[in-house]
Amino acid sequence: MTSIKPMIEFKNVSKLYQLGLTRTSLPRVISQRATALFRKGTPQPDRDFWALRDVSFEVQAGESLALVGPNGAGKTTIFRLLARITQPTSGTLSVRGRLSALIELGAGFHPDLTGRENVFLNGAILGLRRKEIEKHFDEIVDFSGLERFIDTPLKRYSSGMAIRLGFAVASCIEPEVLLVDEVLAVGDAAFQRKCIERIQQLRANGTCLMFVSHNPYLIRAVCEKALYINQGAVRALGAADDIIDAYQRDVQNEQAQALERSHKGEHEPAGDGEIEITNIEVSGEERYGDGTLDSRYSAQIRLHYSAAKQLGEVRASVFLIRSDGVSACMVRSSNCSERLWIDEGQGQICVRLEPLQLVGGTYCVEAHLLDETDSILLTRRTIRSDWFAVAGAAPTNSNPRSGVFEPRSRWSHTTDQDHEDELESPVENSSDEAYR
Repeated sequence: MTSIKPMIEFKNVSKLYQLGLTRTSLPRVISQRATALFRKGTPQPDRDFWALRDVSFEVQAGESLALVGPNGAGKTTIFRLLARITQPTSGTLSVRGRLSALIELGAGFHPDLTGRENVFLNGAILGLRRKEIEKHFDEIVDFSGLERFIDTPLKRYSSGMAIRLGFAVASCIEPEVLLVDEVLAVGDAAFQRKCIERIQQLRANGTCLMFVSHNPYLIRAVCEKALYINQGAVRALGAADDIIDAYQRDVQNEQAQALERSHKGEHEPAGDGEIEITNIEVSGEERYGDGTLDSRYSAQIRLHYSAAKQLGEVRASVFLIRSDGVSACMVRSSNCSERLWIDEGQGQICVRLEPLQLVGGTYCVEAHLLDETDSILLTRRTIRSDWFAVAGAAPTNSNPRSGVFEPRSRWSHTTDQDHEDELESPVENSSDEAYR
């Protein structure tokens, strides 16, 4: 029994670029290499940039694979190799079937030609005969929604209009392999939905899809698998949901580290030093195996302090800060009836959040102690807890629309008929006995 060959196959592919190489013609490359050898004796290794290193993956017919990772990770380089725009330095790759690529805004289009002419030009570049293009022309124009502008020069199109036409050509020619880069982000929400429906239709017909986007919602909508790539190397390959979560955790950790660095050297708040917060601990009632707190359960914040003398009543302010610098909330002891009385020596102040209620992400805690009027800062230094991860009820993401907390809520559902019955019930029981 013969095994089904994948539509896309990458085997230990690496791609090397030479930084500072202004021309890629053979005489220019030879000249620059000769200059480097003459000056240094050997080529300069600091000019070598490995865009990809030993990347391997396969995509079968009808499968969809998303490439996720930061800018410069190597995602577009993979697409360029698949589209035969460039060749690998080492390793092998193969693409089986007709390939259609939407990699760069305006790629395959000429600004001085009309939309109609560019449809035929782009189709020819993709290897279609004129009769095939004519067969799909009305479908392409209808999908793009550019009937009124199809005979207008492309240079008068907006970037969104150019993308509409480019995706229409790429998706309507019945490709067996479709590559879609970040360009869909230029389109409006309605067109994105239209593209998603078209991609799902192509997948159902057996088209192999590779997709690049920084929008996790788009990836979840159109891709079942994802490849996490960073600095040219594969970090993880698996189900799209799992890979997106892993990537976003790394992004949040990097943001947390950047925020930590930015706070170093900041002006320290005033304070006489008679009391200091020495440590902040965060613990949760429920934790996952990796130590992540479950936002559905309670969490406790413990402030360790050292007082040089008796201070009497004080107030505490606790700030929960997300890794992107957003303050999720402030909790103040002045809002409760519990009095915090400080004597000389060491002690602990605890506040319990029941439940934690934070949206999934990475957080830390900052705290200050103030006098009994809640206006004069007593602590001299800003103390911060270690960063901790929270798993919310919703998927982990850093989308600002997700907010910073998940309030407890109670939902109910009634039908219009239930409402009518409720209104009628007092009338049915309108006897003297009902009002006693």
